[in-house]
Amino acid sequence: MAYMKQGLWQSSGDLSELQHVDIFNEFSTLEKGRFHLYVSYGCPFAHRTMLVISLLGLAEYVSISSIAPLKDNSGWEFSDEHSDPLKSRRYLYQVYQDAKQDYSGRVSVPVLWDKKLNIIVSNDSLGISKWLAKQDVSRSRVDLIPEQDKEKIEEQCQWINTHINTLPFKAGFTNEQNQYEAATLAFFDNLKVLDNKLAQHQYYNGVDISLSDLLIILTLVQLELVYATHFKLNYQPLSHFENIYKYLTHLMSYQAIRSTFHIGFIKTTYFAGQPEINPSRLITKGPIVNWLDNSEKRFPFFDVSTVSNDA
Repeated sequence: MAYMKQGLWQSSGDLSELQHVDIFNEFSTLEKGRFHLYVSYGCPFAHRTMLVISLLGLAEYVSISSIAPLKDNSGWEFSDEHSDPLKSRRYLYQVYQDAKQDYSGRVSVPVLWDKKLNIIVSNDSLGISKWLAKQDVSRSRVDLIPEQDKEKIEEQCQWINTHINTLPFKAGFTNEQNQYEAATLAFFDNLKVLDNKLAQHQYYNGVDISLSDLLIILTLVQLELVYATHFKLNYQPLSHFENIYKYLTHLMSYQAIRSTFHIGFIKTTYFAGQPEINPSRLITKGPIVNWLDNSEKRFPFFDVSTVSNDA
């Protein structure tokens, strides 16, 4: 795994060997134009933060840009199409260096940058999402973390993160058959639990959309687009879960949700960007899904024809 050690980029090594890992936790007052959010349109964890900003109408407070869908030996990079609007850096690790010259830890998205103090506020997707959701500046009537349900939604998010969001990666990145099967069966058992819960309510927490729903929808979308093929999570089609599929279709009817998805980018990130799983780097043509306009004109695929196999 690549990481940084005392401000220096390490293209390989064991992150667990670091004696100290820096943590960013510099949340302050949300002000118009003060913050910028670095994401990857292909990362479901970074995407959480985008959904909160879009649903709550916080674009004038937090601007957003994405890194490129592919990385090289120096990690996640920017490109002409997906450039760094603040520092004009070439690589994401340089943004971390700008914040802390001797930074040690992973170089990941999201990165919430404070333009006023010139620091990284946080790179914790759930922490950023909760902070944004609790701000009292939104003109939207959506309340993603109602005060009376705060503890319940916290518990829900922890369950979703563990049992829905991360299990596909345990199935996809193992080379052991028994580990793959265990993670796959556990994931689909959890989808059954989710399906049964959604038989009782329109949303996960009841009658109103909440932060819990935003965590769920990202895995559902990527399951159909990527995970079923790339991670071999094809034990059952998502359409087998009737309540989940109705739920997904309903959530994707929100323009504020649907507009944040960059389908070609997502598929490029996985199929072309993870040769250890997909050595050919061919990007699947499908699937055609009912819950989204899937035209290539609207969601163009990234050109990877010139990408070398050792990137």
